[in-house]
This record gives sequence, C-alpha cells and structure tokens, in this order.
Amino acid sequence: MSVIDIGGLIASDEAGFACSKTKLVDSGLPHLRPFNISDDGCLNLSQVYQVPPTEAPPSKAQLLEGDILFNNTNSAELVGKSAIVPENMSAGFSNHLTRIRVDRKFLDPAWFNYWLRRLRSTGYFTAHATQWVSQAAYRSADLAKLRISLPRLDEQRRIVDLLSRAEGIVRLRREAQKKAAEIIPALFLDMFGDPATNPNGWPKYRAGEVADVQGGLQVTAARATLPLERPYLRVANVYRSYLDLQEVKQIRLTESELARTRLRSGDLLIVEGHGNPLEVGRVAMWFDEIADCVHQNHLIRARPHRDVILPRYACAFLNSEAGRAALLRSGKTTSGLSTISTSNVKDAPILIPPLERQAHFESLCCGFLGLEKQQSDALAKAEATFASLLASVFSEETVIEQGSSGAAEMLVPLS
Repeated sequence: MSVIDIGGLIASDEAGFACSKTKLVDSGLPHLRPFNISDDGCLNLSQVYQVPPTEAPPSKAQLLEGDILFNNTNSAELVGKSAIVPENMSAGFSNHLTRIRVDRKFLDPAWFNYWLRRLRSTGYFTAHATQWVSQAAYRSADLAKLRISLPRLDEQRRIVDLLSRAEGIVRLRREAQKKAAEIIPALFLDMFGDPATNPNGWPKYRAGEVADVQGGLQVTAARATLPLERPYLRVANVYRSYLDLQEVKQIRLTESELARTRLRSGDLLIVEGHGNPLEVGRVAMWFDEIADCVHQNHLIRARPHRDVILPRYACAFLNSEAGRAALLRSGKTTSGLSTISTSNVKDAPILIPPLERQAHFESLCCGFLGLEKQQSDALAKAEATFASLLASVFSEETVIEQGSSGAAEMLVPLS
C-alpha cells in the first residue's frame, strides 16, 4: 500500500452557508444540516429545512453522487460525522458541513467515507477538535494534512462491497427493531385515544404536579478531584422508549450529588438538547440496570408520583406526538442545538387516566417488552459485528499527522 497525503486525494472541499431559521420556507432549496447526517454514514432526509434558492451561492446549491458531507462543527461527540451522497441532488448545506469531492482516479468515495467513520469511531475527531463551551470543530484543512495507507482501487471496492453487505444486515435489524418499537405506541393510542384530542376527557395536569423533575450533573474538568466515581448516563444512551447501555461512562461526584441524582427504577430520562430537533424530548425509562447510576445535565429526570401516574404510561404519553409537542412548545435553539429546560418539562400538560387503566396498560406492555428487547439485542449484535469488521478492515491503517514543516510528527494507529 502507498502512504498518501489526504490533501492530494481531495479534488475539492467547500464549507456550506448559514441561513437563519427566520428565512425558512415551505417550498424552496433543501438546506442540509448536521442532523441530516446519520451515524450509519448516510443522509437522513426525514426532516429537511427549505431555504429560498437565492440564499445559496451557486457553487453550494448542488450535490453530486459520491460527494461526502463532513460535519466539521457540532457537539464534541458528534463532530466528524460523515455521509455519502447517493445521487445527484439540488441541495445546499450548512456552514457546519464541508462538501468533499475526492479524486476518483485514486480514491473510491465510499471507501473514504468508511475510513472517516472508522476514524471517528476511535474518538480521533473528538480528541483533535477545537473545543468551545457547547461545541467543537475539526477543520477540513487539518483533515487534508493527514496521511493514509491507500490500497489499490480494486481492493478499495472489494472492501466497500464487504462492508456494505454487513451494514445491510444492520439496516434490516434496525427496521425490525423499529417495527417492534411501534407496538406499544399503537397500544397506547388504542387504550387511551389521541392525547391531542382527548376523546375520553381524561383530566389534565402539569407534569410538575405529578412528577419530581430535575436536571443532572454538569461534566467539567474540575470534577477530577471529587471523592466518588460512579456510572452516568448521557444523551447517547437515551433512545425513544429504551436505553442503550453498551457504553456507560464514569463521572466523579460528591456524596450529596449522588444522593440527589441517583436514578431509581421507573425514573424517566428526557433529552434536553440535540443537534437534531426530532430527537429533543425523547424519553426512556430506567430499570435499575446499573447500581448507583446518575445522569448528566443534558438529560432531565422525571420521577412520576405513582399514586397518580405510572412510569410506563408517562413514558408512552411523553413519547407520543402530543406529548412531544407539549415538551417542545417553549423550546429554543442555541448554537445549533435545539433545547428544552426543566421548566418546559414541569409545565408540559399531561393527561391522567384512572390508575387501574394505566396498570392494565403496563401489564400488556410487559408482554411486548420481551419482543422489543429481542429485536434490540439482535440489532446490537449486528452493529457490534459490523463495528468489528470495520475495525479489522482498517486495522493496519494509520494516520500520520503533519506539522507545518510537512514532517511526520505522530503516528496514530486505528486498531
């Protein structure tokens, strides 16, 4: 394999353009944002902002098949996401994204996108990004300074075929998991009706009246000297209705902080902020899977008063369309993140059916949770297999950082 400067393999890279939300239109030019880049290296177009075509510089209003959108600015754990464009499309892209076009005589764009994803999975972009208060950035100019071991084009294409087949299995598992996750919301609507219209006339309360609501711990470097170390949950652990506990980090804290933020079975965790507006306010329930577990300040904890409202019902209600709308109605956008606050959660209206009906709903849910967990476990296994394959394919690849002199300064293995 040849060791090649990445800059010599990139035909062009261009940052996108900013456009205020006040200028959004119902029909115009799609303007892709960081939340349109999914973790599987593809574009997620389930929600697309539209801007007036006149807002886009001509050179930034078109995407070509094989273009790579690189997320140069985001929260630290999300910076460095990338997605490959599957077909030519008229679309602009945010200034938090860089459009990369590679020289196809030497580099297959799909192979390069997998390589970027592997690099991000090692934490490279997070570790090497410039950090600010709420965001981090990794410049495309720094990316161009890296060097990689580059196989022949035919070998690159063989690797792409292998990885795409493995990832196809992941997508099938993800679809099965999604269908399993749709059962309980459908049961909720069947038993309680649409909360938006409240056909049964259930009484309405503020969430703060029927649950204890509070924020979590702020993660700072100053915590290094605190006496206790405990597991804590982050936004990355909270999916809609379920928790992903494959990677739970540790945080240092005091006895009083542990007492205040220790999670109890039945606690609800609500995502406070996210780069994707569709993910703000997602809710999952805690089941005491890990002892002495706490949560970060980007998650809001709601502890239902069980003499009034049961946790499984509360979780299903807040994850419904009407429940999410109630949580988000006073949300805001700051530094590219859509956010809600503990006040938003406390003020959110929630319908309270009779406890017996809620209990019947919870008992029925238990019968479906096994299926949902089975599909979630199968998805996790498929994802782990793909991640292992991705790591093995690039196990001998290296990144060589160059200083201003152009001399190699540091060798970073990807294994």
